[in-house]
Amino acid sequence: MIDTSLTDRPVPHRGRSRGIPPALEAFECATTPVIRLAERAMEELFGEHKILVAGQDAANFVLTYHVAALHEISFGYVDYRVRVQLRDVWVDDYVVFMATNGRGEFQFSGQSYESSTVRAFIANPGSRLDLVFDADSPHLFVRFSAALLERLLVRTLARSLREPVRFLGAFDLSVQNAWRWHAAVQLLHEELYSQDDLTRNDLRVSTLEEYLAASLLLLQCSNYHDQLRLPFCRERGSRTLRLATRFVDDNLQEDLSLEKVATAIGVSPRTLQKAFQDELHTSPMTYLRDQRLDRIRAEILKESDMAETLGTIAARWGMHHYGRFARSYRERFGESPSATLERNG
Repeated sequence: MIDTSLTDRPVPHRGRSRGIPPALEAFECATTPVIRLAERAMEELFGEHKILVAGQDAANFVLTYHVAALHEISFGYVDYRVRVQLRDVWVDDYVVFMATNGRGEFQFSGQSYESSTVRAFIANPGSRLDLVFDADSPHLFVRFSAALLERLLVRTLARSLREPVRFLGAFDLSVQNAWRWHAAVQLLHEELYSQDDLTRNDLRVSTLEEYLAASLLLLQCSNYHDQLRLPFCRERGSRTLRLATRFVDDNLQEDLSLEKVATAIGVSPRTLQKAFQDELHTSPMTYLRDQRLDRIRAEILKESDMAETLGTIAARWGMHHYGRFARSYRERFGESPSATLERNG
């Protein structure tokens, strides 16, 4: 027996293994039997909240929390071991919760949703929830940035979004098409498990993230679901707009101007401007700026301990004037680039 009172760093109290996915075993963020420390550890996912544990369950409480972050998606595992209530949970991204055993209950806007091995729950950004996880009810979660879903929708629908994506809370994992979601999550797990050079390749990571985001958008009911299920929905945009957005997306790091984009796709600058204004209700250069800002934010969120300065990252994506970049970043995301870095740290 180890006398922990004689050590400077006591051996952490661990509950028994509850089926942590192999790919996440190396990404432990917290393991603690102390409820207050568990609340702090989970603030990244749940914001400031309260954990309530009844009676004898408090003696057996152990939080186990693992999470692996890519660019704009996080994949994680959370288990409290005993039955817990979580009050005043605040979610600021899209999060899909899936129980690997037992069940959870999510109360939101007067409605109650269940998570189980055949039913997931989706939280939209800005959701304030009360949660109950039954004993022995570990959950997996996939967290998506709002910018990823917005960018994918704009490119697919070839127009600007008049309102944010809002998913239906209940996600049925037992229907026939649900295998596509399971396959997407399994692919994410395999990529994380391999941990090779391809896994860390920016192109591969971005493609994988868009695949998961597309799977969610196509499978789960939302305010854009019907539009996305139309055949060849991208063809609803004009040829000029489709060519222009594809060219801009592929050349974000280049020195682009209105004239260069117009010349590249074989139209006049006036025609190009009209296509963007009529269909996206914006200008080509504003679209270019927003796409660059999304990529910069993804890099800032990629790692908390960054070797590069924010100015260097912005310049790599074609934004060389830091003052203008910082101002545009704040207007788009509601916070400064340094605040994003600090919050992610």
